[in-house]
Amino acid sequence: LVDLAGNERGADNMSSDRLSRIESASINHSLFALKECIRAIGTKQGHIPFRGSKLTLVLRDSFVAENARTCMIAMVSPGNLSCEHTINTLHYANR
Repeated sequence: LVDLAGNERGADNMSSDRLSRIESASINHSLFALKECIRAIGTKQGHIPFRGSKLTLVLRDSFVAENARTCMIAMVSPGNLSCEHTINTLHYANR
């Protein structure tokens, strides 16, 4: 079981301190690498870019083992203020 941090947009973090912005960039990098691996597996590409992040290296066996099963559970907010984040999360999970 892996609990991933939520996706962050730069515009939402402009008032954040430098450390928070660096953390957000790292989270986004890992989520992008995960998305690229999911896309490569889904389109049956010969090369899957597991080396894109530490996250994808750790999850590699969960994707390629014959007896492995992977399920993504997306947590979203029903609030109007989170509508854009909710839509982005649902698009991401739909892959």
